[in-house]
Amino acid sequence: MLNLPKKIYFMKANIKNKKIIFNNYFLLNNKIINIFLLDGPPFANGDFHIGHILNKTIKDILIKNFIINKYLLLSNNGSDCHGLPIEQLNKNNFLFFLNCKKIVCKNILLQKNNLKNFLFLNYYYKYNTMEPKYESLQYNYFNYLLIKNVIIVEKIPILWCFKCISSLSYSEILYKKINSYSYYIKIKFEIYYIIIWTTTIWSIINNQAIFFKNNQIYIIFKTKKNFLIFSKILFYKLIKKLKIKGKIFSFLSGIFFYNKKYNLFFKKIINYYKKKNYFLNNNYIDLNIGTGFIHCSPSNGVEDYEFYKKKNIVNFFNKKYFINCLKLFDNINLFYYSKIIYLFLKKRKILIFKEKIIHNFMFCWRHKNPIFFYLSKQIFINLNFCFKKINIKNIIINLIKKIIFFPKFIKKNLINMIYNRNNWCISRQRYWGVPIILDNLKISLYKNITKTFSSHIIFYLEKKYNIFDVWLDSSIISLLFKNKIIIEGKDQIRGWYQSLIIINLLIFFSINIKKIISHNFCIDKNGNKLSKSSKNYKSLNFILKNNSSEIIKLYLLEHDFKKNIIFENNNIKNSSFTYIIIRNFIKFLINNFYEFNFNKIFFLIFDYWIIYKKNLIEKKIKKILLNFNFYQTIKIIKLFINFINLNYFNYLKNNIYICKKFSFIRNSGLFTIFNILSFLKKNLFPILILTSKELNIYELNLSFLKNNFSFFLKIKNFINKKIFFFKKFNILNKSKNNFILFYKKISFLNYYWKWFTYNFYFKKKNIYNYCDLSKNYIFKKDFFKKKKICNFCLINIFHNYEELKFYV
Repeated sequence: MLNLPKKIYFMKANIKNKKIIFNNYFLLNNKIINIFLLDGPPFANGDFHIGHILNKTIKDILIKNFIINKYLLLSNNGSDCHGLPIEQLNKNNFLFFLNCKKIVCKNILLQKNNLKNFLFLNYYYKYNTMEPKYESLQYNYFNYLLIKNVIIVEKIPILWCFKCISSLSYSEILYKKINSYSYYIKIKFEIYYIIIWTTTIWSIINNQAIFFKNNQIYIIFKTKKNFLIFSKILFYKLIKKLKIKGKIFSFLSGIFFYNKKYNLFFKKIINYYKKKNYFLNNNYIDLNIGTGFIHCSPSNGVEDYEFYKKKNIVNFFNKKYFINCLKLFDNINLFYYSKIIYLFLKKRKILIFKEKIIHNFMFCWRHKNPIFFYLSKQIFINLNFCFKKINIKNIIINLIKKIIFFPKFIKKNLINMIYNRNNWCISRQRYWGVPIILDNLKISLYKNITKTFSSHIIFYLEKKYNIFDVWLDSSIISLLFKNKIIIEGKDQIRGWYQSLIIINLLIFFSINIKKIISHNFCIDKNGNKLSKSSKNYKSLNFILKNNSSEIIKLYLLEHDFKKNIIFENNNIKNSSFTYIIIRNFIKFLINNFYEFNFNKIFFLIFDYWIIYKKNLIEKKIKKILLNFNFYQTIKIIKLFINFINLNYFNYLKNNIYICKKFSFIRNSGLFTIFNILSFLKKNLFPILILTSKELNIYELNLSFLKNNFSFFLKIKNFINKKIFFFKKFNILNKSKNNFILFYKKISFLNYYWKWFTYNFYFKKKNIYNYCDLSKNYIFKKDFFKKKKICNFCLINIFHNYEELKFYV
């Protein structure tokens, strides 16, 4: 009789209909580690897209990797509830705050359902920035910063979006190359005309000075009609560009322009410009570009504001960048006004030359509209003060160097951005958010009110138009936990990473972050990032109609997340083909694994060699998972399946099908099948959780087998496995000659949960045995029941002389 395979395991998976509920099983059976996986909260303004799922899958694999090694990595699941994206969804101004809360609650439920569809493990702490206790905690920390005089209030030109009608920080800016124009304009000074150079023609209406360079020599150039003044260094360049004919009349030193005044060409139109403006010295003028003179509008530029430093600064633009206070240009937009001013200068023959240039320009990351500087009163966190004669930025940079980054180049980018950044603007001119209060007594009062009524009651008690920056809202959760691992997208270098580091340092004077892992984006065919603002993605419900969640996760993990992943429905077919290969391989193993005798376990040499190879591959996979190269694990599993299909299955079929039931040769083949199944169950658990869960059912059908299998499962060295895992995350405390001792005390402090403490000890003794044939002390390996094993001599391994004679 042939021992043909049984029909136990089928190719049809029906993954769409299957669901797994995870109870507190992992909390009870696993030991908690003193590391916390901090989840960056996404905006609660709609469903997740595939870019969010890439982020969640990487986090999920890390949690499951710890579970494989019988440790529990705690994590949280957050959602960002304040800011402009939620205000835009609220179309009814009646009962504004209640409508915003309803929108946020609906979107949080949608996002939770998205996570359930993809079978991610439950996160143990769930929070949102709208919770009253969270907002009161935010006031508590802000009050501390106020007492320490870290908060500054200044009226300076700040980055402004005319669609958001709010200030922006440097982390909310995108830079794009655009085609624009530079203008050469002449301004009358006594008998002469000074040529100034500018790229922002609309800012001339706010002109209050002209910059010159003190050490520079200037030329008076005589033409048929005028005397023009410009820099000596740029003489030949300007004559070619402007196509001027004439001769040099005389030379002037830069000192000549001290305390001199000039009239702007608007004096006949606008009453304000009847007064004269001054020349100002600026030694930082670039003499490779322009004319040696630059016009100064301190309300539209930070550098101009710092050099001007006078009280009476004029700004004719309002918050929406329409012109105010001028009857001629009343309620005209900036873009339309720039066309009018160009025609005005051209008709009056004040414009000498217009030139095309390509340069980087600032755009809003939400609306993708251009950004300008606007003079307004804002609240800042000071990043230029010194602690014990050391600048705070240098302290931050030294602490960042201690953090492990993956990939490594992100560390350099983050250090450069913090070194070059200005003070952090934490105020936004919106309504849906936590209002800013600058009085210590009022904060202590409102802090207790917000615990019950939320912070939006303050808008009814006091008229407040400034709310906290969203980055500050989301970064306060990091103050509750220590030894954090952060996994976020590459774009968070300019945003959330910086806010986390700055706030942790200002409050605790330490960062408390162990690792920062950054991944790239999911992109479309054209190379554009999939995002909610651009709306260039398909919903998850549409994707899940055609494909299961297992195959989508497998497709994302087959690619290196350090590079951009092109997501299309056609490309998912390749990953479904790999899933069929894995499932077909498991089908052959499970359908042939039956009637196995535990008392007759004797290895054949070829079977033992495959188990040995399997152990080597398992070690490689563990190293790869800890180094976050997940795409290599799937490659190795594919190669392992192809290797066994080509080299082992033809040999195995002869032993299983032809040999008698419960014979030595058939049992050795079945034992290798069991080892391969246990290998797949363990290593597919982080990647394909449903298929690994199916192996639990089919692998151990009978309950009485569990006690017997406990002897055979320890094929790998248990202690070496644990030491390797602990060294990677720096948790190993002591290692002695014959004993290995693990001890860890964990204490989590959470201000709106209780103290959570956990102690565990682990002790294991190394056993050494003496082999008579090889005459060596070899570490004991329990491959099977009550057998002493030696790596050097085969006779001592197999304990079966008849089988050896057969092979000889």
